[in-house]
Amino acid sequence: MKRTGTKDNRRDARIAVAQGMWVAWMAGESRKAPRKVSRVRDLSAGGAFISTNAPLAVGSAVQLLFALPEGEMRIHAIVRYADKEKGIGVEFTRMGTADRARLQELLRRLKR
Repeated sequence: MKRTGTKDNRRDARIAVAQGMWVAWMAGESRKAPRKVSRVRDLSAGGAFISTNAPLAVGSAVQLLFALPEGEMRIHAIVRYADKEKGIGVEFTRMGTADRARLQELLRRLKR
């Protein structure tokens, strides 16, 4: 796996997430792509680190689905960092206004 990107490239500080946060995701834009469920290790307004051993290349498009107390969030992202033993770092590229509001509320809750 290609490893690129560093913490220095981040615009937003990431918040470590408790063991209970999971995300359903799939690579690419096709609705027929296999879906996976993985643990979220950390999260920010601009991205997340997802634990997985799925072989995704840097630059791959990913669709994310979070089911949260604040509501469901659907976010499009791109893989910016990949380590086949640890997971992928993704940058959020597109989300709706309501999803952005849910994400901000979630981040406020996690910071407490």
